[in-house]
Amino acid sequence: WGTNEKSIKSILAHRNTVQRNLIRKNYAETYGEDLLKSLEMELSSNFERAILQWTMDPPEHDAFLANEAIKQ
Repeated sequence: WGTNEKSIKSILAHRNTVQRNLIRKNYAETYGEDLLKSLEMELSSNFERAILQWTMDPPEHDAFLANEAIKQ
């Protein structure tokens, strides 16, 4: 069926970091898994990278970018 990328954007785009963290926390409590891992399985390419970075806490985001820089 594919992933509804428009829905993902519409849910996350109008939220600040605190609200996105609450979404992530509630998702984990409801489904028993991390939202980022679920998004990784459903998305791909640059859209996946953008959404994952957008959903991360600032320290997670910094660590993600540092890890990518080291790999390159």
